[in-house]
Amino acid sequence: MPTIREGFQKTRLEELRMLVEVAEAGSLSAAAKKLGVPKSTVGRAVRRLEDDLGVALVRRMTKGPVLTEPGRVLADTAAPHIAALRDAPAALGRTASEAYGVLRIATLADVGALVLAPLLPSFLARHPRVTPEVTLGLSSVELVREGFDVGIRVAMSASLPSSSLIAKKLGLVHTAFYASSQYAARRELPTRPHDLHDHDTIGFFPGKTNVVSITSPKGTAKLEIRGRVTGNDFFFVREAIVAGLGVGPLPWFVARPELDAGRVVRVLPDHQFTLGTMYVVYPQAKPLPPKVRALTSHLREHVPRLLGPA
Repeated sequence: MPTIREGFQKTRLEELRMLVEVAEAGSLSAAAKKLGVPKSTVGRAVRRLEDDLGVALVRRMTKGPVLTEPGRVLADTAAPHIAALRDAPAALGRTASEAYGVLRIATLADVGALVLAPLLPSFLARHPRVTPEVTLGLSSVELVREGFDVGIRVAMSASLPSSSLIAKKLGLVHTAFYASSQYAARRELPTRPHDLHDHDTIGFFPGKTNVVSITSPKGTAKLEIRGRVTGNDFFFVREAIVAGLGVGPLPWFVARPELDAGRVVRVLPDHQFTLGTMYVVYPQAKPLPPKVRALTSHLREHVPRLLGPA
């Protein structure tokens, strides 16, 4: 018996298009009317898909949703691709400079939520035919192999590791120390960097020595953060700080919402350090897809103001 994967290889675009129309119209008859074909034509197309895949896609009862759960999943998955193919002839007639299509982006959760997401409304207002799909995670994906158009990454060292990707600098990730308002109310906050050793602290790199080069108007000094609690995600570090567990480092873009809400206060306000450098990266291509060029330009224009001041 063929597997669903093997069966899916035999499906045809016309059948998928009719299934998507059934999902959007709400019934086989409504889809047939919209397509201008007999209801039997739509029914046969759906049955061919069901035979190929070995699952029921449409309910044969008069009540309830027209699609089964597998039918809904398949229709939802196919819909954007069917729409893109439907628009393909028109896309060929557009100017080469117009951004268009699905734009797959990979980045860290905090960068996606606090840097990328706030910039998407203005980006989409400029480029309404682009459809961003954002994947968030701690590990860097392989853009080319996994089919991503753009990545937004932070290099802890002076530069990103060598690769075939094109990298454009977005800015330094300015970082400082913060404590919750409740922690500040019960403890006298540090006035010198080494006073942090007398406080509960929150570190960022679990299992590693957290040593940073902290700068102030008086110069630069090395400081070890002996975290009582550590985490490898700044959303966790932020919530640990807000919960009153101690003093911890946060990039400006992560701390700013909590500062504005009064939930955290800046510790050692004259001191800061650079966690790393943020880059937008993308595979080499000639010509560069307009959607990639448009997003890269938008990020380089707007991201720096979200990264500082520290």
